[in-house]
Amino acid sequence: MTAKYQRIWVRVVRVGPYTTHVAVPTYAAGQILVPVATLDLMSATGMTRAQLTGANLTATANAAATTDTDLHLHDWQTPAPGDAPPR
Repeated sequence: MTAKYQRIWVRVVRVGPYTTHVAVPTYAAGQILVPVATLDLMSATGMTRAQLTGANLTATANAAATTDTDLHLHDWQTPAPGDAPPR
């Protein structure tokens, strides 16, 4: 399978000291939480753990992923003011 990367919206659901779980609406309708290193998110976004909780972010992901590990979420960004995730 060929990876097809694109920018997607993600929502931070749970933030722990080492692992953060995000929901990816374009993967399994957001029902499967994907683990991400908390420090990686904090470094990429400049946000604290408290600020990350419930935040909407964007990331580059493999749109053809069939498992959460195949998503390969990276290139995290905070959206510009006024940008809103799709409903």
